[in-house]
Amino acid sequence: MALSSSAVAGVFSIVDPLALDKKRSFSLNTKAFIADDPVSLNDLFNRWHGDFHPGSGTNLALDDMRADIGFSFKKWGYFGYTYRHQSLIKANRDTVLLTWQQLNDTGFIPGKVYNLDISINGFETDGIVYAKRVDVIKSKDRSLKLGLGFELLRGRSMQEGYLKGNALANSSKDYDFNAVSDYHYTKNYLYNLDVQMPTGYGYTTHATIDYRVKNLSFRFIANDLYGKIKWKRVPYSYVNINSSNKKYDDNGFVVYNPTVSGVEKYVNYTQRLYGKYRVEASYRYDAKSGMSAGGDFVKGIWFAYLNFSYIFTDSFYSTISYERRFKSVGIDINYKDFLISLKSNSVEDPSSIALALSCLISF
Repeated sequence: MALSSSAVAGVFSIVDPLALDKKRSFSLNTKAFIADDPVSLNDLFNRWHGDFHPGSGTNLALDDMRADIGFSFKKWGYFGYTYRHQSLIKANRDTVLLTWQQLNDTGFIPGKVYNLDISINGFETDGIVYAKRVDVIKSKDRSLKLGLGFELLRGRSMQEGYLKGNALANSSKDYDFNAVSDYHYTKNYLYNLDVQMPTGYGYTTHATIDYRVKNLSFRFIANDLYGKIKWKRVPYSYVNINSSNKKYDDNGFVVYNPTVSGVEKYVNYTQRLYGKYRVEASYRYDAKSGMSAGGDFVKGIWFAYLNFSYIFTDSFYSTISYERRFKSVGIDINYKDFLISLKSNSVEDPSSIALALSCLISF
């Protein structure tokens, strides 16, 4: 049994064309990762009602899910179906602080000017994928492998835009705000607006370079190296949002009820898929154990990780990992051609969770 790149490696559901194209086999691979900086996942789905632990700089909320099912043939490569859902939200500390105070009625900081800055980029797609591996160098002590992947995609939903502005707390229960939003979407999360669903079609490309010298190997994977979805009649808003139409709850706290003015229309829009990159170095100590260190690089942010793998028997091996950005610990359990993987940064109340399942059947 050969040690391979762990399913719990990194943060994102990065697909490796080399791993897809295995000679004459059927494979099923799924991975999902969800994380949130300011609150735990339980509190995230409970309107932020809980402990608040934001970062001092950029706060992230992300989900990254991918499922692949398909067949690989000896000479022709891999053909399969893929489903993808991913979004990445960036917000500064003032934005998440004001949101948490608003939803929990904890009281605003009188006289404070909150600098509002939040952006979102995401999509949901499905489609067909093709992957092919090429062995450039293949010897006992040295190897060089290249992997290429191509996807044809159907867009199902999308989010892309930003909101920037400021809010002034007049008292512990009241604030005024003014902001500008530039926003493409299939569902408007800033204010209530019924819209028609657009249609979208596109493509994307992936690549892998794997180089090994004796017990040391290096791997570089690029997902969505060049990818885009062309949306037809996607809802678009460029608006000013302010607090001129205030409402208050029974406890006297101001309620988010924005006044909106500006442009709302349907447009044809090309969404560029943001690239996801992974760099990894691995060292194999002996026939049974090895470790790797690497990182995912997405939208200017590094997500570093460490893995340690050990082969117990010919049919069973396991990997443990640590991911630095969300401080998650993970474990792979690999039995024969089946794998299950779990990662979390807390047992009781996590703010990040990842789950991966895969199987490989040779024929």
